[in-house]
Amino acid sequence: MIPLRSALPMLALTLAIAPPSGGSAAVTLLPAQIVAQADAPLGIKSSLRDLGRINPVDIAGVGSKQGAEVAQTLSLFGREDLIAARSSNYRANGCAPLAGAGDVLDEIARRAKQTSIVIVNESHERSEHRGFTAEVAERLRPLGYTIFAAEAFSNPEPGQQRFLPSFLTRPKQPYLAYGDGHYIAEAGYGRLARRVKALGYRLDPYEITFDKLQASRGGADEQVAVREEEEALNLLAIMKAHPGAKMLVHVGYSHAMEVPTEQGGRRMAMLLKAKTGVDPLTISQTTCRGGSPARRLAVLPAGEPAGAFDLVVDHPAATFVRGRPTWRQRAGDRIVEIPASLRPTSGWRVIEARPVGEPTTSVPLDRVAIRAGEDVALMLPTGRYELRAIAVPYVKPEA
Repeated sequence: MIPLRSALPMLALTLAIAPPSGGSAAVTLLPAQIVAQADAPLGIKSSLRDLGRINPVDIAGVGSKQGAEVAQTLSLFGREDLIAARSSNYRANGCAPLAGAGDVLDEIARRAKQTSIVIVNESHERSEHRGFTAEVAERLRPLGYTIFAAEAFSNPEPGQQRFLPSFLTRPKQPYLAYGDGHYIAEAGYGRLARRVKALGYRLDPYEITFDKLQASRGGADEQVAVREEEEALNLLAIMKAHPGAKMLVHVGYSHAMEVPTEQGGRRMAMLLKAKTGVDPLTISQTTCRGGSPARRLAVLPAGEPAGAFDLVVDHPAATFVRGRPTWRQRAGDRIVEIPASLRPTSGWRVIEARPVGEPTTSVPLDRVAIRAGEDVALMLPTGRYELRAIAVPYVKPEA
């Protein structure tokens, strides 16, 4: 039985770890604390409950329609390695390379000069997509892009003052907080937000508000249509509030499509183009996967609606080391050992690492859910971190 709070009697641990380019760098882990699930911040509790319903000994459901929630939950807690073999979001599909294409970011920057709206999509299961958008944001900032709008940002109802996201109430805060959006709680998304904040972007939400979503009637197709329309209207409002501003928009999946779906549905990017008269640069990261050992631009597959996206980015097949995605190593992270005293004997144990001085409500720089007997590591850049471990027992879902 784990007490509600237990400070571990361990000294600060400094690890000298060789970075990918050689040399050495220090990652310092300060004394850790184990807390019960009930003592976790309110903004992450629902996700912890979702994790606790996943059997750590027999993970099932990934790859099915019903398994999308399982896959996204495991990804949110840093365990893409447990879903990659069965999820279609990771399955290689053999897209052809785009003839004559050069560097991916160079081409995006070249085309971004010809518009004022760039829309990049993501899979909600792949943290690498968020890392890529951070790279895009860095390239666009010198081109005059100043607004970063994300589907995942919590969008409060008009007049609602009680639960406002931190990026609106404390815009100069260098990190996001739990409660700023569901997917925001994933460490890679938190890093994306840290980067765009550091670059000086203004952060804006545009998702349909809860009151509008509740008011929408009809079947699933009609509700999707209402959501797409509201998203486009909210982005239009942002543009009107900031005349002449250039905007980078981060979306999920098909929201970036510029043409109707096979069923005739009109997505946000298509609606926004019609409302503004601005032809956005649309970039898909979800269409092609695993076609090359290196990131490249690919041809839109024949099965996709012609003109769906302006550019298709084909990321390499996902690989993992110590249970963590290797793209993080390529981006400069170090493999950091999790102290044995924090490892569980049953259930899940969520390990979080935050820069020293940040509150436990901030989205951590890394977070990973580990099981008994696993050799899983943290992935961190050079720095000093406070560790926190949350005990999450398995609770079998009711039939």
